[in-house]
Amino acid sequence: MSSYFKYKPLNLDAAGRLDERSIQNVIEPIAESYFYLPARTLLNDPNEGIFNNQLQDGINTFLQSVTAFGERAELSRSLYDAARQIVQSTDNSGVFSLSKNPVDELMWSHYGNSHCGLVIEYDLDLLKRFAPKGHIHCFDVCYKEHPPTLDLRCLLQNADEVVRAMLGHKSPRWCNEEEFRVLLDNLNGQVPHDFRAVRSITFGLNVSGEVRAKIYEMTKKRVPKFFEVIRVHGSYRFEKKLLEEFSGNNPTIKNPSIDWSRCFEKVDQEYKEKAIRIAQEIVSSDPHFKELILAELSTVDPSQAVVQYEVEHSMELSPCSKYTNEYFPLWKYTLYSLRPERGPLDDETL
Repeated sequence: MSSYFKYKPLNLDAAGRLDERSIQNVIEPIAESYFYLPARTLLNDPNEGIFNNQLQDGINTFLQSVTAFGERAELSRSLYDAARQIVQSTDNSGVFSLSKNPVDELMWSHYGNSHCGLVIEYDLDLLKRFAPKGHIHCFDVCYKEHPPTLDLRCLLQNADEVVRAMLGHKSPRWCNEEEFRVLLDNLNGQVPHDFRAVRSITFGLNVSGEVRAKIYEMTKKRVPKFFEVIRVHGSYRFEKKLLEEFSGNNPTIKNPSIDWSRCFEKVDQEYKEKAIRIAQEIVSSDPHFKELILAELSTVDPSQAVVQYEVEHSMELSPCSKYTNEYFPLWKYTLYSLRPERGPLDDETL
């Protein structure tokens, strides 16, 4: 379970209350369980996405070695189309910038509105759960003195390598940010995430008690823990302190009533109850559960069971995100199709 952190500024109106922009850009995404990935032109570094483009020269050199006219024409179209798509993707892709450090003094100054802001802690797996699977990339930013080179070899590499070359490099002057990026190639804007993705909120030194209480009330159904930044005596360092009066609320989960009688039909009756118990725990612990599709032995690996179910979110989910498959091992089960060499399943196995 990997955690990364997002610094966000808060602004107040004349009466000292959160202004509408802060509610819309900071609080609403937490309460509604989504994150926003801006295109590179909206980021604060004007050098985002610059690279030495040597695609044209590489393609020309390669095509000179192709002698058959028809073959050359087809390759030329394919390579130039791919090159154009890469360049266009740089402008169309969305970038969600995170940090590994929630108590960096410069980050609080630059992105946390001089401590009148907050830091959101995200569980990475739950953050990207509903993102389009074929488009999402996660990586550390590479800090180098010179921009990367994008050449013909990049067209032959996997998508992760191309994306990192396009939007994974920055000048070393930014290295204190320890930036980690979640990127959607050719997509940007709002993306839903799991209700449980936000693990905590940390308030800056200058956030008043009234504003803290307001944010707590607006987000407590989605955030289990709240912290505040405190100074470390005798140093310039900061650390987090748990706000016990704001903690203890977890995202609401469901306890669906399911008829399991027609599930796990290939599992011996003696152990079927244990399989059902695990499946019930899986669907009950998922606040997005909507409807069970199947619960049976995996057709790919008969030593495992699979629970497949439809999920729901307040935002529209893409077709590939509407269904969840959860697997758990059955190597100690006595199966009609798989007889184990090990002893019988005990209660601690699952």
